[in-house]
Amino acid sequence: MLARRDPRAAFFVDGGARAVVLRGTMEVFDPISLTSQVRALLGGPGFYLGMAGYTLKNAPFVAGYMLDLVRIPREWLPYNRVVLCLRPSEAELIDVNAFPEAQSARVPGVPVEIGRRLAGVTRGYACWLEGARPVIEPALWEADRGRITVAAAGGRHPRAGASGALVIESHHNYRPSLMVGVCLRGRFLGTMGREAIAERYGLGLGDVPPARELQTERVTAWRGFNVISSVPKGARHLRVAEG
Repeated sequence: MLARRDPRAAFFVDGGARAVVLRGTMEVFDPISLTSQVRALLGGPGFYLGMAGYTLKNAPFVAGYMLDLVRIPREWLPYNRVVLCLRPSEAELIDVNAFPEAQSARVPGVPVEIGRRLAGVTRGYACWLEGARPVIEPALWEADRGRITVAAAGGRHPRAGASGALVIESHHNYRPSLMVGVCLRGRFLGTMGREAIAERYGLGLGDVPPARELQTERVTAWRGFNVISSVPKGARHLRVAEG
């Protein structure tokens, strides 16, 4: 699991106009593992109180799992088999500008049904490492001739040569089987133009941050509990505009 190999992580809470980014290290707990149970007990009541709070806060979503019980693959049971616990060391409050409506744009390299569901999603999330610190920012995006352009809403931007990703997801309030999304991972290259994203969102060119190209190396898409991961063929690129 990635969290065991590299525990650095960030947690993004999107509140619309404002957001919070928590950074720290990730711990992995398996509720049916004796070792994990011992670690949780030694850590005091915080773990169990956190799980109880999560259940209450996300009661409709947990109920949705019950409705989708017959669709949950056997390897996904029991529910919440693996719990990821973030130990925060830093918190950052971010002001996010309103995202305007946009024309439809199909993400390349994903199944048709997933691409159709994501076409109208206006807000994506740009992710990269800034030194040892994970960075996550909401971002505008556009698909044009098999390429994607993203405009991060904040003031940070990845350096050329850095690894990064763009995540686009269509949520559902309580049905996990109806959630779809994609994570496009690759490497940031040089800066690019911003015309495509300005056209999609109906913005002036001066309102779009400078663009940076991200060469796509892997595409991971999901629809409910079905996850598909692939390596793009040919010279398929991803353009990212950052602030």
